[in-house]
Amino acid sequence: MPYVSTYDRTQMMMCSWDSLVDPESIARIIDAFVNSLDLAKYGVKEVATEGRPLYNPKGMYKLYIYGSRKEIRSSRKLSESCKVNLEVKWLMGGAEPDFRTISDFRKDNIESMKGIFHEFNRRLSMTVEWGFTSIDGSKFLANNSKDSNFTKNKLDDRIKWLNAHTDEYSRILKEMDEQEEPEEVSENLTKKHLKRN
Repeated sequence: MPYVSTYDRTQMMMCSWDSLVDPESIARIIDAFVNSLDLAKYGVKEVATEGRPLYNPKGMYKLYIYGSRKEIRSSRKLSESCKVNLEVKWLMGGAEPDFRTISDFRKDNIESMKGIFHEFNRRLSMTVEWGFTSIDGSKFLANNSKDSNFTKNKLDDRIKWLNAHTDEYSRILKEMDEQEEPEEVSENLTKKHLKRN
């Protein structure tokens, strides 16, 4: 039986980065959302005109929102995603910050990040259309258990839960970064030091 045909790895491919990301991808929603934000409203500082250029803060927020949606909580894994994940490469425009840059960005912008996460959840909840549905008399299996229906009070509780979830996500990010901190190695590493350990 013949195998599924695959492409030749040495073959040249002409395509745009945009064609590599699915039109229905969550990455496109995150990209549109962050690009629509006025970051000054969230307290993001102006970029310094001197020194080495910084990574675009919009890209860093996109990275963290994507990580939240895909359960990538570690700065090292986010950094690795910038190198191997096509959606993340597309979101970041090819930028590949290292894990420490990603971690420091979170530490320096934790309050603005919480505000942006809350706004993202709010806008997603606004996309659900509430209205009436007419049925032509057909019989349908009903499922109106307590877990399946939502009232205004339940929605308010859900919003509070989402806000608490954002705080918990921030705490987990901090904890993961602290666990991953490598031990500082002395620059004057000697043969004696290695034998002692």
